Amino acid sequence: MFAFLFVPCAFASYGTFQFEDTRFAGDFTTDNLDRIIAEYELYDSWYWTTLPRIDQSFHGAEDQPGWTDTAVKKKGGTAFIRDRYGCRWLANRVNPDVYGGMTGGYGECFGFAQFIGYLLSGDYNPYKSWNYYHDLDTSGGLRVGDILRTDYKNGHSAVVYSVSDQEILFLQVSGSSYNRISVGSGFLCGYPLALTTLEEIRKLPAAVTIRRSPLNDQQSD
Repeated sequence: MFAFLFVPCAFASYGTFQFEDTRFAGDFTTDNLDRIIAEYELYDSWYWTTLPRIDQSFHGAEDQPGWTDTAVKKKGGTAFIRDRYGCRWLANRVNPDVYGGMTGGYGECFGFAQFIGYLLSGDYNPYKSWNYYHDLDTSGGLRVGDILRTDYKNGHSAVVYSVSDQEILFLQVSGSSYNRISVGSGFLCGYPLALTTLEEIRKLPAAVTIRRSPLNDQQSD
């Protein structure tokens, strides 16, 4: 029996964060990521945005919803809509060392990866609670559900969507493109090419780190 709790919160006063969705936890597969994409409408080329008047209980605080006051339609090309905001995750659980101590939650690519990581594992803050690997050798490569992070240029985080002998593809949003979602693409970190192999990722002129859920590590033990 799936458990799903969605309780609106008094975000203006930063009350207790009360979002819970455990339906997808513990399954680190592309098929499960596809179920998450369908449930939360995170389709390729759509946008992780919301109207400021709409409750963002699973994205962040209504009164601090994002970095921009314009965003692109989630469907329909290039038209811009005013008063749409980038979604955020974990309104009241922000590490004060990240985003200058903002109380509005994690945003853009990092917040999106945190949100997907929560759905996969049940951990509200994968960046802090998942196993940490400082490079691709110590992690033994990449697995579906891993969060890859680099500080190249402005920094980027993405969730590993699929792994094959030929390529590695990611689920991610681009903060520089109004939280535009990419499903099954290379790692989009501002490098001239979308990176789809370990060899290409290793060539980045900046370090990469990997967060992996302990549940995902246990599956290979």
